[in-house]
Amino acid sequence: MTQVVATLSEEGTSHSVQAGPYRVHYHEAGQGPAVIMLHGGGPGATAWSNFSGNLGPFAEQHRTLLVDMLGFGGSESVVFDAEPATTVRARALRDLMDALGIERASFVGNSMGGTTAMAFAVDHPERTERLVLVGAAGMTRTVVVPQPTEGHRRLAEAGANPSVETMQALVDTMLFDPALLPREALEERVRAARNESHRDAAARSTAPWRDQTDEFSRIRARTLIVWGREDRVNPLEIALQLLRDIPDSRLHVFRRCGHWAQIEHAAEFNRVALDFLAAA
Repeated sequence: MTQVVATLSEEGTSHSVQAGPYRVHYHEAGQGPAVIMLHGGGPGATAWSNFSGNLGPFAEQHRTLLVDMLGFGGSESVVFDAEPATTVRARALRDLMDALGIERASFVGNSMGGTTAMAFAVDHPERTERLVLVGAAGMTRTVVVPQPTEGHRRLAEAGANPSVETMQALVDTMLFDPALLPREALEERVRAARNESHRDAAARSTAPWRDQTDEFSRIRARTLIVWGREDRVNPLEIALQLLRDIPDSRLHVFRRCGHWAQIEHAAEFNRVALDFLAAA
C-alpha cells in the first residue's frame, strides 16, 4: 500500500457540506472515478464505522466518499413525513454530488445504504455508474425465511433502547463471529445510537416505506451483489431475488459471513469490489 492508506484517519478525512436543504457529513480520500459508500441503518451506524476498513484500498484507485446518511452520524436529523426516507436520502445524494462537482459515481451500499443506492439508480440513472450491494433490500418480501427476521427484531430492540446489552445482541446477529467488533467500537455505537436529535426525528417520522420490489428490473447500472451466506438480518434468499430481477447483475457469496461482508472479509471484499469497478 502507498502512503495514502497509512495516513487516513477519521478526523483527517472528515468534512461537511450543504447539500440542497440538508447539511451532510462525509469522509473523503483519494482521486479518480468517484465511489460513494453508504452505510446501513442500524442504531449507531455511521459511514466510518461501516467502511473505515475499506477507505484506504478504495482511495488508491478512486475518489472515495463515506457518507453519513440523513439521520445518522454527523449529518442532519430529518423528520420524514410526505416522502419515503429512501427517496429523500437518494435526492440528498444527488445534491451532495452537485455540491462536490461529481457528475457520476459508483455506489457501495450496505443494507439500508444498498437500498438507497438502488433507489438512486432508478431515480437518477444518468448519475449512476455501477452498484455494489452488500446485504441490501431488507424490506423485500421473502418466502423461505419468516419476516421480521431475527436481525430485524434485534435492530428494533436496540433502536428502542440502545444499551451495551441490546447492542451486543444486535452485533451477535450481524456478524458470523461477533468477536470481530472490539468492545470500544460497540460502546461507540451505543453512544451514537443515543443521539437525541436523531432519535427524536426518527420517532416523529411517519412517511410510508418505499416498496422497491417492482423497481429492481429498472436498474440499468452494472451491479455486483455481495452477500454473507449466514446473514441473519437480510437472508441470502433476497440476494437471489436481486440477481433474478436486476438485468446486469452478478452475485458473490462469502462463507462464514453475516451482514457485514465489507468488515468480516475486508481484504477479499476490497479486491472483489475493486476488480468489479475496474472491469471493462
